[in-house]
Amino acid sequence: MKTNAQDTSIDCYHAIHGEGMLSRQQSQIMGCIYAGRDYSLQELVKLTGMPVNVISGRCNELRTARRLEHGATRKCSVTGRNIHPVKLPALQGALF
Repeated sequence: MKTNAQDTSIDCYHAIHGEGMLSRQQSQIMGCIYAGRDYSLQELVKLTGMPVNVISGRCNELRTARRLEHGATRKCSVTGRNIHPVKLPALQGALF
């Protein structure tokens, strides 16, 4: 049995994903990312203040939507571990 709150949440989820809109958390992450840079999950944690599990899930959604892509492997500035950072996709060059 669904409650009205569940129905509203489910409807909102489908509206956001069906129309290609970004959720509040996705928008917050995208607002911290600049072209020409890549970011580890821990670096995004520091920038946004969100927990790493939230960052990870939203980055996966943004990669699936092709709003982010993986960058070249490098060491994380926070942990020192080798990571696969995320970055904005490369823009296609203009034809003219």
